[in-house]
Amino acid sequence: MVFKNFIDKSLPKHIKTGIWASIVSAIMLIGIGLFWVIHPAASEGSFSITPDSDAAIRFSKITAIFKAVGDVIPPIFVLLAIKFKQYRLAGYFHVLTLILVIVIDMITWGTYVPNAKPLDILQHIPFAIPIVIAAYNFLKTNPKN
Repeated sequence: MVFKNFIDKSLPKHIKTGIWASIVSAIMLIGIGLFWVIHPAASEGSFSITPDSDAAIRFSKITAIFKAVGDVIPPIFVLLAIKFKQYRLAGYFHVLTLILVIVIDMITWGTYVPNAKPLDILQHIPFAIPIVIAAYNFLKTNPKN
């Protein structure tokens, strides 16, 4: 398995939980990044641009590239921090990802998408759940035995 080397059996339980939540988060964010590259026209309907117009096609391709880069880079940094056993740093990366990717995206959808429904904004919460779990587990203090 690809992630077998990430999990050391001697690690505390909260670190193992953080690693698994990080892997889930990375798969979700990289997957949505790939979605934006594979289906750039999905952004046409979100913003009030006439579908299939030349402007819509150009805008959707540019938006897809920025969204993909913004969604894929944070999990790469988290996975690198985990690989080098820098768990607290991975926790900080998760907090930054939560703020700079998830919260900003929710604000953008709520502000700039015409006729945005609460569900359109709340659809970001499943992405935030593993990020919050990982950040909490990486940043909580070690219990002294």
